[in-house]
Amino acid sequence: MEQKESFFRSIGRDNLYIVGNLFYAYFAQGFALIMLGAILPMLKADYALNYQVGGMLLSVQSVGYAAAGLGAGFLPLYFGLKRSFILLTSGVAIGMGMLLASGNPVWLLIAMALIGISKGAVTNYNNQIMSDLARGNAGPLNLLHAFFAIGACLAPLAVLLCARVDASGWRLAAAVATAVAVLGLLAMSRMKLDGAPSGGEAESAPVSFGFFREKIFWVTVLIVFFYQCIEASLMGWLTSFFVDSGVMTNDFAQVVTSALWIALLAGRFGCSAVAVRFRPYQMILVMAAGQLGFLYLLVHSRSFGMMMVATVGLGLSMSGMYGTSVSNAGDLFARYPVCMGFFVLLTSMGAVVAPSAVGVVANVAGMRAGLAVLLIAAVALISMAVYNAVMICGRVRAKRVARHSL
Repeated sequence: MEQKESFFRSIGRDNLYIVGNLFYAYFAQGFALIMLGAILPMLKADYALNYQVGGMLLSVQSVGYAAAGLGAGFLPLYFGLKRSFILLTSGVAIGMGMLLASGNPVWLLIAMALIGISKGAVTNYNNQIMSDLARGNAGPLNLLHAFFAIGACLAPLAVLLCARVDASGWRLAAAVATAVAVLGLLAMSRMKLDGAPSGGEAESAPVSFGFFREKIFWVTVLIVFFYQCIEASLMGWLTSFFVDSGVMTNDFAQVVTSALWIALLAGRFGCSAVAVRFRPYQMILVMAAGQLGFLYLLVHSRSFGMMMVATVGLGLSMSGMYGTSVSNAGDLFARYPVCMGFFVLLTSMGAVVAPSAVGVVANVAGMRAGLAVLLIAAVALISMAVYNAVMICGRVRAKRVARHSL
């Protein structure tokens, strides 16, 4: 508690207002993005969309996210950081509003792309600005990411409440998400945030792409790629799977989706606690095994109780995967400043491909068969986790032999 108080007191009033906006931006993002998966069954039914189109909607969101991950760093050079932040993050408000206007598939694809761009921009700018302000203190960054999970936990419950108020509950829920996003944009307009992110002064330094030649980069990319296949598909299709399985009503499906995010939130705090005792490759191996096991259980579950166990287990198994994988790469991202942009781009391709693949299979053979496609990604994930562990242990042994031989 002392670290948090020290951080908030040390940054000054103007920066404190900026930090509040960063927290709110992540909260609004988590609220809107998880709400999309929660309302997808109702939106799909209302607009008479098939599973294939639903999968395309989820995938194009990830395309926007990948594009923003690379492009967000250049806009501040021309428009300033504050204007770029507001411009790109307005995509959530615009996109959610567009969902209410028309069911035309092309229109919906544009809306989802805007939402994806906003997601990428918030991820980029939030982490950049908070890292600058925190100056190496991990506490504020962990707290920042917790706000996304808080919004994600509340989204399915908000959909549940909206469905009780309005017959077409998804429309009211989308309107609420739009209002939440607009409120954040209005608050951002008062931020005293100018110029490019710190580190921009080094833009004239030579750019190195040496990370492409390092095996640890590609191994980590593949681990996160397969993880993103599972995570993005579950976030988008989980509610549809619960409803279409016939095991639970739409109301229960929203509650179980919230349970997934509560498990994710708890798991993130848990991973922070155990990280001091275990190496990243060990944690990745355990989490990958958990994802395969609980995903298999979810696909083959026929009862509410087993689905609940599988969902909570998946949440715990996925919770620390991204951050731990970044740690697995060691000092790679510090040595190569442009590495993170390419890392985000390459790994997010998993979130582009997998949801569409699930939708295509579900369109032909049903939602349960569609979700079973993710077992391929889960097997590939644990294979890469094993390879990663063997590779790192081999390096550790080689270093010990080298030291003893001196």
